[in-house]
Amino acid sequence: MAGGTQLYKIDTQRQERILVLNIEGYCEAEAGEEIAEAIDKTFAAEKPAGVIFDFKECKVINSVCVSRLIETIELIAYDHETDTVICGLDQTKATLFKMVGMLDMAELKDNVAEGIQYLSE
Repeated sequence: MAGGTQLYKIDTQRQERILVLNIEGYCEAEAGEEIAEAIDKTFAAEKPAGVIFDFKECKVINSVCVSRLIETIELIAYDHETDTVICGLDQTKATLFKMVGMLDMAELKDNVAEGIQYLSE
């Protein structure tokens, strides 16, 4: 953001062979692009056993970021044939993700530990 501070933080890490993205703050267009780039880089290097998006520390997700997330999750599910878990959603975000069809392509879990357990089965 020109002249401002970044309103979000995306932290990526590997837990076993699973990619975990911790998304914090206010997720807008730039956050969506950064998430998509992280997924592209990961799959270009070594296909993970699964991907977890953790929104526990995410306050707001705007519509541009939601549409980018849909594209990214479609890419993971259909092009890469890899399972995705979404966790840490409050009731409002869970309802939104369900309405836009994101939860048709990803499994909803309460936290990262449950996501790892699901992807490891």
